[in-house]
This record gives sequence, C-alpha cells and structure tokens, in this order.
Amino acid sequence: MAPAVRLLALLALLPLFTGCEAPNAGAGLASIESAAFGLGLRELPRATLRSLGLPYGLAVVKAEAAAAHAGLRMGDVIYGINQSRIKSAVDFARLVAEQPPGAPLALLVRRGATDLYLPLDPGRSGRRRATETLLRT
Repeated sequence: MAPAVRLLALLALLPLFTGCEAPNAGAGLASIESAAFGLGLRELPRATLRSLGLPYGLAVVKAEAAAAHAGLRMGDVIYGINQSRIKSAVDFARLVAEQPPGAPLALLVRRGATDLYLPLDPGRSGRRRATETLLRT
C-alpha cells in the first residue's frame, strides 16, 4: 500500500489518534499519536524488525497519561493487541477502533528480549503503574 493511501486509511480509522504523518517519506514509515492514550508510535524499518525477530511492530516514541500508567516506555515495540498480531499501522488502527469506547486494550510489547502484555486503559492516567505481565512463549 502506498504511504499516502496508508496514511489516509489511518486518518479514517483513528478518531482517537490526533495525527498521522510520514516522518521519513523516502522509507514510507508512518507515525501516529493519540492524545486519548498519551501515546506516540512510529513504524520500524524492516531491518530493525528482522533484528527483533518480529514481522511488524510500532515503536513507542511517547508514553504519557494512560500509556505511562500502563507501563509503556519509550523504545518498547507494540506488536499485538488483545491477542491479535498487528500487521500494519492500518491494522493497529482497525484493532483499536473495533474496541468499545473506553474499553482497555491488552498490548503485546517487546522490551529488549522480554515480551510483555501491558493493559492500556484509556480512562486511567494516574501515577500508579500497572503491573506488568510477562508473556511466556
């Protein structure tokens, strides 16, 4: 899918996400940001994904409010939502949009060599950190 078409699809699917842009137009990598979640994400280049052993993932570039409360950190790589692997930024947007408003999301995250499920609750933004759940694969 062409970067411009992919970005238009993201904008149509993401009422919770305030903006989409292609930070590296030559590589066609998308960047998305959500004020509702306090979350900023950026697509990873294929070489980085190969080094992580992942077919696709979105790097966390900003984690505030609900995202920080969930335990997300800059540099984490989100590669699944609610037990479904994401295949693209559009797929991520679709999975988020399919959730009922205010429903928590279980994010599958790669942090270094560790895989975690982190619960992202859009209604929570307090300082107390959620318990991280180690995913055993």
